[in-house]
Amino acid sequence: MLEFDHVIAPLTRDQFFTDYWNKSFLAAKGAAGRFTDLLRWDELNAILEQHRLGPPRFRLTHEGRAIEPFRYMSPGAGGTPQLNSGKLAACLSEGATLVLDCVEELAPKVRTLAASFREALHAGNYVNLYAGWHSQHGLDLHWDSQDIMVLQLSGKKRWQIYQPTRLYPLPDDMEAPPKPAGPPIWDGMLEDGDMLYIPRGWWHVAFPIGEPSLHLTVATVPPHGMDLLQWLIGRLRRHETVRADLPRLDDPRGQKAYLKALRPLLAEALADDAIAEFRHEWEGDLRPLPSIHLPDMPYLQIETLGDTHRIRLAAAHHLHFTPKGENMEFKAQGVLWSDLPPNLVSALEMLNDTRAVTFAELCARLDGDNAKAHLRHTLAALARAGVITVEKP
Repeated sequence: MLEFDHVIAPLTRDQFFTDYWNKSFLAAKGAAGRFTDLLRWDELNAILEQHRLGPPRFRLTHEGRAIEPFRYMSPGAGGTPQLNSGKLAACLSEGATLVLDCVEELAPKVRTLAASFREALHAGNYVNLYAGWHSQHGLDLHWDSQDIMVLQLSGKKRWQIYQPTRLYPLPDDMEAPPKPAGPPIWDGMLEDGDMLYIPRGWWHVAFPIGEPSLHLTVATVPPHGMDLLQWLIGRLRRHETVRADLPRLDDPRGQKAYLKALRPLLAEALADDAIAEFRHEWEGDLRPLPSIHLPDMPYLQIETLGDTHRIRLAAAHHLHFTPKGENMEFKAQGVLWSDLPPNLVSALEMLNDTRAVTFAELCARLDGDNAKAHLRHTLAALARAGVITVEKP
């Protein structure tokens, strides 16, 4: 099973985060075939044959422009558009690049890889697929608003990397970064098994070289400083000073008094633990990919949970418990779970293990029948909210 640590090897996480993450690109050679099992050509064929895919998720591009869907799609049964294999082949033979977004929802091994990236980087992500055949590029020289990691599954592709012309650009920036004027800082070939990391805002362009090429791009979406400030604004709303009207323009004394009252509130909000508290809450709100267990799901009642039923977190992010009086609380899936006694928290902390935990193992952390009933009630609520999944033995 391929995971984040295998992708960056021989670097450790500490080395990667210290030397490259958000700082510099990394082009790393790898053994041929090490990424092949993530998604093979025949698996891609099956995805395209068995799913109704169309723009914007599935698209063809050529020399930086999207190809009109009618050139590779036709009306199917019921009028729903579907791929036309003849038209598709014609477009690809003319140099089009095939793009499929969010392929982690369609390929189980890519899904597992994406989950390991979420755990390692403490951020959401999505995985796009690119396939090219001729020498024309699919996308023009551009920068991405996410850090990306390119995994070459098959074939070769030439890449050019340019330094950023505006550090840490955002999708809704007030001004667009100017295109780089000089030559690329790296012009090289990505071959089967190679990895390329490109930080957010770094310009890049890729060219097929006249042979079939298949690669995945893992785009990571971490929180930014703007996200922290928006979170702080939400927390500051509880203060009357923040909710009050601003002094008029002709009231300089009132303006001075207002700012004097506001400054300590801002200083308090920017305490040393503000980023950690925000990140725990932000990660708790990340939505996991659906986890479906049919045909058992409709019949499984949490009240009749057996000792051997397996329970695991639906997302890769751990539950983070914080004290609240004599009890504890945590936030997950946008919901605050509060008034949790310490022995119940001791059981729930076992869910932070990467493996599935049986109900009996959770109950072993408890004292008394009432605690067991409380655990059942809490697990029922967590299951309904999609925080955990429950599987039959």
